[in-house]
Amino acid sequence: MEVFLFPLVNVTLFPRTTKPLNVFEPRYLAMIKDAIQSQAPIAIGYIEDPTKVSPVRPGEFVPFVREIAGYGYPQIIEERVNGTLLIFLQGQGKLRLGRVLEKGTPYLVCEGEILPENTVVKDESGRELASLNKILHRWVQTHIPDAAQREMFVRNLTQPEEIVGSFASYLVRDYDLQQMVLEFNDINEKIQFLHRLVESNELTL
Repeated sequence: MEVFLFPLVNVTLFPRTTKPLNVFEPRYLAMIKDAIQSQAPIAIGYIEDPTKVSPVRPGEFVPFVREIAGYGYPQIIEERVNGTLLIFLQGQGKLRLGRVLEKGTPYLVCEGEILPENTVVKDESGRELASLNKILHRWVQTHIPDAAQREMFVRNLTQPEEIVGSFASYLVRDYDLQQMVLEFNDINEKIQFLHRLVESNELTL
């Protein structure tokens, strides 16, 4: 598949989660509008080291982002008078970024290989998932003051992917660890990894 690339520092998009983004660079404003018009997916490329960002030519791999990226489809929430946008990017899954394609656009268009994941929670991971869910609910009650927003957030926490993705997005403060969670292909590995972080007191809850 072809995917529009949005490279960002310390940002990871998890499947079945929503990422709010303020978009202000002209090339990415164009990318958002092109993606909506053509119904093309956008991948969030996790930038490992912004000091090493360099130009990329068609046919090359993107050297400054991790090859595993979450992808989704944008929804414009607000278009401001200065032309900037507030968007929601709805996470659909993850993919492996491939070579850059020549499309004549001011932003990068890449090949993308969708990566399937095991989303079936094993019995032995069920207790840890329930514990993560309970911690996440406590975080929502503490950090989201608006009752309607709290209700909407909690209402969307119905599937293991949503619980794991939201937990990693909001409670894991180390961005490299967030990316590690995304790169696991088995939800049970994600659950166990996050549970170990909780037990080791590496999270600020």
